[in-house]
Amino acid sequence: MPIQQSDPYKQFSTLSFRDLVDARDFYHRQLMRKDNVVGTALGRYLVRKEKHKKDEKKTLGNSEVKTYSWPCILVFVSQWVPKGQFGHGIDAAHFIPPLIEMSDGRVIPLCVVEAPPQLSGPAEAVNPKFPGNWIGGGYPVIADVQGEEHIASIGGMVTDGHLVYALTNRHVTGETGEVVYSVLGGEKVPIGRSSSKQITRMPFERAYPGWPGKGVFVHMDIGLIEVDDATRWTAQIYGIGTTGSLVDLSTDNISLRLLDTPLQAYGCASGPMNGRILGMFYRYQSVSGSEYVADFLIAPDGDKPFETHRGDSGTLWLMPPDKPGEGPKPLAVQWGGQVLMTGGGTQEGQPYALATSLSTVCRILNIDYVQDWNIGHPEYWGAVGHYTIAEKACEIVKDAQLKSLMMANLNSITFPLGQINAGNMKGLSTKNFVPLADVPDMVWKVGPNKRGGMTSPEHSNHFADMDKKDSNNTTLLELCEKSAKNIDPTVWMTYYNDPKVKDGSKGLLPFRCWQIYDEMVDAAGKGDAKRFVCTAGILSHYVGDACQPLHISYMFNGDPADTETVQVTNKKTGVTKSVEQPVAKGVHSAYEDGLVNFHTPEILARLQKEFDGKTHGLALNKGHGFGAAKAVVGLMQQTFDDIQPKKIVDAFVPIRKLKPKDVAQNLWDEFGDDTVKVMAAGARTLSMLWDSAWAEGGGTAKMAATGAIKPSALKSLYIKPSFLESFTLAQIGPVLKGTSTNGASTVKKKAPAKKKATAKKKAPAKKAAKKK
Repeated sequence: MPIQQSDPYKQFSTLSFRDLVDARDFYHRQLMRKDNVVGTALGRYLVRKEKHKKDEKKTLGNSEVKTYSWPCILVFVSQWVPKGQFGHGIDAAHFIPPLIEMSDGRVIPLCVVEAPPQLSGPAEAVNPKFPGNWIGGGYPVIADVQGEEHIASIGGMVTDGHLVYALTNRHVTGETGEVVYSVLGGEKVPIGRSSSKQITRMPFERAYPGWPGKGVFVHMDIGLIEVDDATRWTAQIYGIGTTGSLVDLSTDNISLRLLDTPLQAYGCASGPMNGRILGMFYRYQSVSGSEYVADFLIAPDGDKPFETHRGDSGTLWLMPPDKPGEGPKPLAVQWGGQVLMTGGGTQEGQPYALATSLSTVCRILNIDYVQDWNIGHPEYWGAVGHYTIAEKACEIVKDAQLKSLMMANLNSITFPLGQINAGNMKGLSTKNFVPLADVPDMVWKVGPNKRGGMTSPEHSNHFADMDKKDSNNTTLLELCEKSAKNIDPTVWMTYYNDPKVKDGSKGLLPFRCWQIYDEMVDAAGKGDAKRFVCTAGILSHYVGDACQPLHISYMFNGDPADTETVQVTNKKTGVTKSVEQPVAKGVHSAYEDGLVNFHTPEILARLQKEFDGKTHGLALNKGHGFGAAKAVVGLMQQTFDDIQPKKIVDAFVPIRKLKPKDVAQNLWDEFGDDTVKVMAAGARTLSMLWDSAWAEGGGTAKMAATGAIKPSALKSLYIKPSFLESFTLAQIGPVLKGTSTNGASTVKKKAPAKKKATAKKKAPAKKAAKKK
């Protein structure tokens, strides 16, 4: 007789994970013989959402795990068949019962869900974020296989006690000894060789000793890269930061508490991802009598980002930390994905991630996960300078009311000084809000609100190459020093188009600062504290660029006149050819990333001493927006005088093949003092411009009393393409306001051009920003 369930929920809630393992092993083959069954997994019962009727077919889209969901075996079917149709046109033998009755009396519920697998479409383009100087988890690894380039994510770092390895997938690393690559500082370079320590699949009973699973294999797909130079690696994961301890799983402690646990990851193809454990030991394939399972089936976590693509293989998934202040805990390595239909009228497909338990990998390969190798760097490496300058600028504001407003919003603009190198920048890319000092790079250049890439108007707003001689043997720096009237877009356009200069990038950094200053004045004049703070915080990024010597030089990544021939392989065709490039290629990241990141504590300490108890000490700008641009050009001229780019390039060439830490030390020894000096000048200039715009616009005590503004309110401004719209040098003139130092009104001078610049002419830039 069937077991009578007087209280099914009470009995089901007492089931253990081992009960589910036993039941699935006992009944799986019978399930797979039934029509429409495409896979099974161990999970929690999925309950239809409130708006869906009980007799409606259950899909992954209309059901969810509730707090009271009991343990069960999830049964995925390709087509939902109502119960009444069995025995009436459909063989009743194919009906899936609601329960499994074990011979020892245990009763295990089954949860049937319509989730037909979708055949994979064409490979989507992968646009990974390549490292500048450091490399670690979340960054891409490249393998050249049969003339094609395969890209996967680096999960993290592991060690066998003697060597350090990068963790990724075996289907990318290939056979032992194969060379693997990444792109460092813009150049594709070897980073190591495939190790003999690798796993493709393993019998379930070996992976999980003591648990039944005859004829079942765990698909693992783990490959290790024996790295060439461990000094350029970090255990931090891009977009996440430092991690906590490994989640140690075994047959003794795997419990139902894992199910529905929230997870986070950063894949080189998809960026930040958030998911939940939908099921474990997902049986997705049967070949010649053998069953294949994935340790984890990871589903989306509500509306949070989750769009896994090809190129995310190797990504490390992490659980929330046990205690506040600890890093997220590494759980599993993604090796693939499966698109399952989520139901609904549109029959949309949703990718789900398949992953391998990292603790099982470590046990089988006799390795340990590394969580403390070269850590302490901000996850967006190279951002230290921008955050530091913004933080110091907030502290040295002269106007007491404005200072109170800026300090109240310090955490939205940048970070407190003591936290810039304390690992507290982790998770920026996974959060909804980016500090204002990095919005131009991390929002307007990448992500869903980007305004385009290298060819977009925004890109040329970050620099201005001013040191190349024109046909009159004069640089743009010298032209502007000779007369402030030359701080004019028309003059700059003539310079860039000069046959001896031929600068197609046409950087307009000072004019971008002019535009932003105008916006600050307008916000102050209208009592708009939110817009003032948002604009002021964003200005800090561009002023930070202005005091970085390689942002004001045509030698930004080496001297174009001093070149060498290297062999470069075309990524699409696989054809290798000789390419001429600057000998000093890589100097940009070596200085602005390497030097700063290796010596952040010294930089912060010296700046703290420089400004202790002081204000910026500069006279306020009286020249309106033109005066702001003139101040920024002055900062660029001072920076060039203190650290000439040519000297950085010449110093880098003989040491370029040393280890990154040694390169950074050499550069620090020669340029460290002057680097601190120009950063201090950047902070002074920025703070002075804030004070000036506040005074010119008539900032009030009421505005200052606004206090801390919600990050969501600031974000609502900076995600708009029309807010501080990005222009090219050819477009920026009509936008600029204010008067020059000689009293000539730039508004009047630019008025005719402004009238001619119809909406149609500006439309392309706006449309491009929206489309991107």
